[in-house]
Amino acid sequence: MITLKKIARKGYVKSSANGLGAIGLTFEHLLGKENDSMYFPDYYGIEIKCSSRFSRYPISLFSCAFDGPTFPEINRLIEKYGYFDKDFKDKKALQEILSCKNQKKVNNYIFKFDIDEKEEKLFLCIYNLNGELIERKSFVYLDTIYNHLKLKLSSMALVYASTKKCSAEDQFRYYKITIYELIGFHKFIELLKNGTINISLSCRIGKSGKYAGKYKNKNLVFELQKKDINKLFKEIYTYNHDIQNTSNFQIINL
Repeated sequence: MITLKKIARKGYVKSSANGLGAIGLTFEHLLGKENDSMYFPDYYGIEIKCSSRFSRYPISLFSCAFDGPTFPEINRLIEKYGYFDKDFKDKKALQEILSCKNQKKVNNYIFKFDIDEKEEKLFLCIYNLNGELIERKSFVYLDTIYNHLKLKLSSMALVYASTKKCSAEDQFRYYKITIYELIGFHKFIELLKNGTINISLSCRIGKSGKYAGKYKNKNLVFELQKKDINKLFKEIYTYNHDIQNTSNFQIINL
């Protein structure tokens, strides 16, 4: 098995991909793992997340689709509430970061998620600019969220990389890994309610290559800032190649 320590000893390696996901895709390539978009954990039961040293981007925990009331429900939302893309003016997009705590102005409406534990659903609430409720229809079952979380994130590894450009190509040096265990679904719901976990309503138009002019990532994406990771996960193992220091807890040979 390829290990994190062996990858760290390689120093800077050439990126095997382009774009925002290049750090993660390159790391998976070094592990010998093929790229996929499956709902299963990435590597020996552990979901791998990668970040550059100073990145302020949140961690994308997992994605899922609306369960109803229509299928695919996001198409109805795009048609009714979306805005025309600035480059592909005949197509509508809907790309917003929302939460259960705060309202967000979207086009000429106000969006906010709401957890209804009696109905066991997460609803998207849409208001007019006067604060009057227009609809509370689009929903995800809490069971859907629980199943995604349990399957995908019972164990998670956060891998850090330094980045640099050499002869106009991106290079990454993977130097630290921390492995976490999920605290529990109750904690996820708590963080969702208080706005620590955000929900990205993602339906965007591809801008280049084979996806130019086509819809991409028509999903809900649950996101958490790195500074809040210990609120949802318990740290069980850390290896930092730069300081040659590991915890005493032993896990699989990453």
